[in-house]
Amino acid sequence: MASVALRLSRECHGKGYGTEALSAMVKFCFENTELKRLWTEVDVRNVASQKILEKSEFKREGLIRQGKMVNTWCDYYIYGMLDSEYSI
Repeated sequence: MASVALRLSRECHGKGYGTEALSAMVKFCFENTELKRLWTEVDVRNVASQKILEKSEFKREGLIRQGKMVNTWCDYYIYGMLDSEYSI
């Protein structure tokens, strides 16, 4: 199991780089390692990242209320993908 994450500068928003980067990470993890599950966390207010994850076929698995992400207390979603759900 591994956690994936990405962060883009504002100049890169809306250009498809996030989807492309996440796709490359997922492909590498499931095609070149023995990982069975990938997961990530996203602030409930970060709708753009949720769209990237859902477009990349990650499933929303849960909500953490008032958890800590990096240095911020916030509500956040857990997203995950199993190797059996990965499609080339």
